[in-house]
Formats: sequence, C-alpha cells, structure tokens
Amino acid sequence: MRIARKIFLPLLPAGLGIALSAMAATPPAAIDACTLLTPDEVSAAVGKSMEFRKSFDNGITPLGARSTTCIWAADLPPGAEPDPNQRLGGRGFVVLSVMNWPGGPSQAAKFLDDFYKAFEQHDIDSKPVSVQVGADDSLWWGDGVAARKNSVSFGVSVAQFGDRAARQPQAEGLARLVAKRLPAP
Repeated sequence: MRIARKIFLPLLPAGLGIALSAMAATPPAAIDACTLLTPDEVSAAVGKSMEFRKSFDNGITPLGARSTTCIWAADLPPGAEPDPNQRLGGRGFVVLSVMNWPGGPSQAAKFLDDFYKAFEQHDIDSKPVSVQVGADDSLWWGDGVAARKNSVSFGVSVAQFGDRAARQPQAEGLARLVAKRLPAP
C-alpha cells in the first residue's frame, strides 16, 4: 500500500489537471434555434404565413460560442417575382440566432455590448434601447432584439415586414417565447 501511495499520489494532481483541462476544452452544447419557435408562432407574430426555410448549425464561433440559426420566410405575393437585389428575393423573414457561451453570463453579455459598440462606430444607425423580454438583459437595436439569459445569447430579427416601429413588437414577442424556452443552466 505504501508503494502505491508513493507512485500514485504524486500523479494525482497531474491527472486531475488533465481532467479539468479536458472539461474546460469541452465546447458548449448546441441549442437548436429551430426548436425554440414554431412556424405557427412566427406566422402569428408577423401576420403572414411563414414556411420553414432553413436551419444552420454554425458550429463554434471564433470566440468559442456554439451557434445555431433558423430562418422562416413568407411566400412572395401571388404573381410577384423574386427581387435579386433584396435579401431572400424580397420575402419577409424572421431570423433567430442562438449562441451558447463556454465562459458563462459575462461572455454572453459581450454579445449585447457589441450592439452598443456597433452604434458608436456607425455600423448600425439605431441606438440600442433596453427592452423587457424575460431575459437577464435585452435590447432593441433597430432591426431586432438581442438578449442574454444565463450563458446563452440570442438575436431575433423580423425583416421586410413594414417599418421598424411595426417590427419591434413582433421581434419582442418572439424573443419572449425564446427566453422562456431556453434550457436551464
């Protein structure tokens, strides 16, 4: 027994360090953005029939978050041709992006900070304003809602359905649904 203690006890800190390092290197789990809203909920929010369009698993971002995106799009009006100069050919659409951050809430909060920086640098033209959607922190940035709940950040944009004033409550309503459905930490 004394020999085992002399051999294995000195190895314990190194083994524990390797195990902790492996745990820290484990990427965060993907949260499928398409499971957080149904096509019917998206349709009800924007007042148009929305077809499911596309799901994307964006993988790990350069900052270490696991990112997924879901896009729902409306059909073009009967007889209308797609406009190649507009996103999705001119169809109205909703985009939900979800990022699960390995560094916890402080890292997820940086997602919202980026909107304030973008305004200061004139990358977006609307000053972000705080909104309440049931998340720990959330804002309207002129084209969507960005929010953080625990170590998850997400963004909901409603595009090409009228002016910003009409789209803001639509995006906020969808963000409320998403905030309720995010997995517990």
